[in-house]
Parts: sequence; structure tokens; C-alpha cells
Amino acid sequence: MSVIQEEQKIPVKEARQIVKDLMVPNAFIYWVDFLFHIILGWYSFYFCSKADFFSLIEWVFYFVAIFSFYRAAIFIHEITHLRKDTFYLFRVVWNFLCGFPLMIPSFLYQGVHNDHHNIKLYGTRGDGEYFPFVNEGRNKIILFISASFFVPVFFFVRFVFLTPLSYCNKNLRSLVLEKFSSFSIDLSYQRTRSSLNTVAMWQAQEIATCLYGLIFISLLLKGVFSYKILGLWFIIFGAVFFMNALRTLAAHCYRYSGDEVRDISEQLFDSVNIPNSFLGVLWAPVGLRFHATHHLIPEMPYHALGKTHQRLLEQFSKKNLYSKTNSNGLISTLVRLWRESGN
Repeated sequence: MSVIQEEQKIPVKEARQIVKDLMVPNAFIYWVDFLFHIILGWYSFYFCSKADFFSLIEWVFYFVAIFSFYRAAIFIHEITHLRKDTFYLFRVVWNFLCGFPLMIPSFLYQGVHNDHHNIKLYGTRGDGEYFPFVNEGRNKIILFISASFFVPVFFFVRFVFLTPLSYCNKNLRSLVLEKFSSFSIDLSYQRTRSSLNTVAMWQAQEIATCLYGLIFISLLLKGVFSYKILGLWFIIFGAVFFMNALRTLAAHCYRYSGDEVRDISEQLFDSVNIPNSFLGVLWAPVGLRFHATHHLIPEMPYHALGKTHQRLLEQFSKKNLYSKTNSNGLISTLVRLWRESGN
């Protein structure tokens, strides 16, 4: 049963009308933002690999690499929401410079994330990006955060070793496609072939990622790359996924469970904005501090979410549900989730 009062509900059409002039993505912003951070990430990665162990300069490049790669990688979220017939070159370049070498091709997120925004699927077993942490308890939160460090190892094995093997074994192929072909936080989630087929050329992405990994291994064995580079790859991207795990936990309240269909107001009630976080640009890059705003208007480009949030706050009364989506910061949001999951 909904706990939302009628006067609190969001007038979606009115909200979209208020910000309709902000809905066009600016290609220049996308290209400059992504290219700057992916180049900075690889630059920092290279010099981190050349620096002395545990030296100050190594630590500096290490942290710059983490947050640069993190921001560049999060553009996978924007790619998922861009109209299919737009930004084709951007999608290709993102995969070649970021998706393939990080073992996170865009097909892992496309389709799966769209289901997360589906009113009929949000918060249900069909939503791979949702898990009822409040009902399941704190152990699942600890497991989720701990496992995030090993996600790079998981996807490295998935693409470099399991991909070619799966083409030789039907049962393994089914397992790889259903369980190992999506970004999901629910371990019971199974991706369908129809979901994969919504992504153009997903098999080409899979093979390209596999080839990137095989070439990398061959260069390691030939001595072109040092094993320090392999270690740095796992450590840096383990930290990236750890940061993303914390951000994911702060994106929703995770109070729902079961297969009940929820309207947009209930979805918004379960989502979180953290607009005033000083370090939010680092831990929730590319507009993800405004996660509730994003769920209200999913196609809003990331560079316009701040203005969108401000306009909606000004237009809607304090009784309206939208004003109640705000949280003070990452720590306070995580503490709330921890406290509620312990009840």
C-alpha cells in the first residue's frame, strides 16, 4: 500500500513542461568531458606504472587515474539513455577507449538499465539494478561492497576466458549470457536473450572486448608490459567499482520488495538526490548526484540535471514529494540505509 498522499504526488507532465527546453544533449560537452577524462586516466595510469613503488608521485597518479576513469566510465549511463539513432560515433569511441579496455562494453548496461526505469519492473525481480537491502539486512550490504573490489577480475575472466569457451559449449554459453552479461546488483537476476538483442551489435562488442584482453595477455607474456601494469589494472578498477558501489547504495532507499507495480511517485519516493555534496562531482559524476531527478525525467542529459533540479524545487511546493528526495550527503544517506536495514 502506498504511503504517498495525493498532494505529494508528482505531476509528471507539468514537470516535463517546466524543463522541456533543457532536454537536448550538447554533443560538445559530451565529447570534451569524456575525452579529457579518459585521456587523463590513461596518462595517469601510464605514469603511475612508471613511478617508484609507494612514492608520493605514484599515489598522486593513482588517485587521479581512479577518479578520471570513474567519470569516463560512468558515461555508459548516458549512452544507455541517448536515443538509439544519435551519438553513434560517441558510442563507438567510448567503447574503444574505455569500454573494451576496462572490460565493460556498453551492452552490459544497455537494456538492463532501461528495465530499471520501467514502471512495471522497477523494484521487482525483473529489475537487475535493484535489491531490497532494507528487508534483506546488513550482511547483504557488506557483501555487495566487498564484492565490488573483485568486479574487474570477474569481467576479465568472463570476457577473456569464458567468452571463447562459451562458443564451444551450449550450456556454458547460456550461463554466460544469462548471469554474466549485465551490470546488476541482484545476484539472482537472469538476463534474457531478448534483452541482449535490444542492443545493436552486442556480440561484436563481446568479441572486441575478448580480443583486447587476449592482446593484453600476449603483450604481458612477451614482456612488452610489466606485471605491475596488470596489478595496477586490477587495483585501480577495483577502486573504481568500489566507488560506484557506494554511489549505487546512495541512489535509492531500497525499501521495496516483491513484484508490485509502482507508479512514478513511488519510484521517486524511493530515489535520492544529493545536490549539495561538496565532493559529489567525484563520487557521483556525470549528474548522478541528481538520481531522483533522473528517475523523474530519464532522458534529461547529465549537464542539465542541476538546472532541472533547481527549477523543480522552485516550482513545486514543499509538500510535494520532489522536495523530500533531497539528502544531505553520501555518508548520511549510507548511514540511513544501514540503520533501516538493521531494523
